[in-house]
Amino acid sequence: MAGMGFGQSSPMIAVASYLGLSQTELQERLQSGESLADVTEAQGKSVSELKDAMVSELMTNLDSDSTLSSDDRAAAAEQMKSRIDMMLDATRTRGEGMGIGSGMGMHSGAGTGSGMGSGMGPGMVTT
Repeated sequence: MAGMGFGQSSPMIAVASYLGLSQTELQERLQSGESLADVTEAQGKSVSELKDAMVSELMTNLDSDSTLSSDDRAAAAEQMKSRIDMMLDATRTRGEGMGIGSGMGMHSGAGTGSGMGSGMGPGMVTT
């Protein structure tokens, strides 16, 4: 399935934990059309604190990536932070979704090169 994954170091694991839900329960609620903000409020939790938990997990993941320079890490963090509000308010249906991430490009030959990437998958609907 395209979209927010629940991999080993995924921010979605931190989200499920913060909300007191299993990964499966959270995934089912998101696939039923609820936004992360909707689920958070229904669980009686703070959307602001959820955002903080997501940022914390993203920063942990970035800090553990030894291939990123400090400048690349800072740029990736800003890109991801700028997309979290959209992720909180987006709704999706089964098989659709969005996610955030970062990556580095490699360059061979004369000169140097690097690249950053982040994006959202198909099917995102904002409310």
